[in-house]
Amino acid sequence: MSWPAPTGDPIRPQRDGAQPTPGQAPGDQTSATTPPPPTWAQVQPGAGYPPPTVPLPTQPLPTTPMPAPLTPPAEQPTGAVATAAGPGHIDTLSAPAVTPPGLAKLSEKTGQPVRPWTIWASAVLMFGGAITVTVGLLLAMWVMASPWVEVADGWTKDDKFNEATWLTAQFPSEPAGGWRVFFAIVCCVIAVAVAGTAAVIGYYAFAGYGWTRIGGLVALGVSLLSLLLTPIAAVTIGFVALGAAALWLPATRPFFARWQAVRHPQTAYSQPIQNVFYGPLPRYR
Repeated sequence: MSWPAPTGDPIRPQRDGAQPTPGQAPGDQTSATTPPPPTWAQVQPGAGYPPPTVPLPTQPLPTTPMPAPLTPPAEQPTGAVATAAGPGHIDTLSAPAVTPPGLAKLSEKTGQPVRPWTIWASAVLMFGGAITVTVGLLLAMWVMASPWVEVADGWTKDDKFNEATWLTAQFPSEPAGGWRVFFAIVCCVIAVAVAGTAAVIGYYAFAGYGWTRIGGLVALGVSLLSLLLTPIAAVTIGFVALGAAALWLPATRPFFARWQAVRHPQTAYSQPIQNVFYGPLPRYR
């Protein structure tokens, strides 16, 4: 039994002993002028015949044109910033930040609202009032604790406790008495309350909290307690009054409004969907 030739016809032996070549029908004779076709062994890979090739197209292959170089625009919008995404990308202009009406601008360096001069003035005045009442208390405590004074021939005892503050002058007391300890503690509490309230309002106003506008009025009322101490401590009332008034000036409102928007951003909700289609769409049916 013989294997089929490439043409699909079986190879049969010839009567004269010649074997047909692959692709030749049985009984066909090879002429002397026509070259015989290649045999099956000759068409195998590596038999010396080059591999088949595909004719190349006569027309040139299409080429992708190079992008034209970017040229800067003649004019750019005011406040626009050019950004480059990298090589192979087109530079775009980002829209400038729009400040909503009634709100302070944001600082480019810190990203926080820009503080107007009223906030700086209020903070300085509030802290100045806190320092002033502290100095008045320290001077009053020094008078209370220094009953000895120097005279020409030495030291003599001069008790000035009852003259140290307005409060102790209203309630005279004897030396080494319990009332003196009580009044000394009361004077310290008054100074701490006045200085602490003014410092807290000054700090939180500088941080942008709107409730300090009412807190400034509260600090002004608390500062009136400094009248119970010394005249130096009473100067605190003027500092706190000016600091509280600065919080109510028109330039301060946009600053507090901007901080309110930064700390408590409003939640944006999407529009509700009215028409909801269930099931496969008609074009897929």
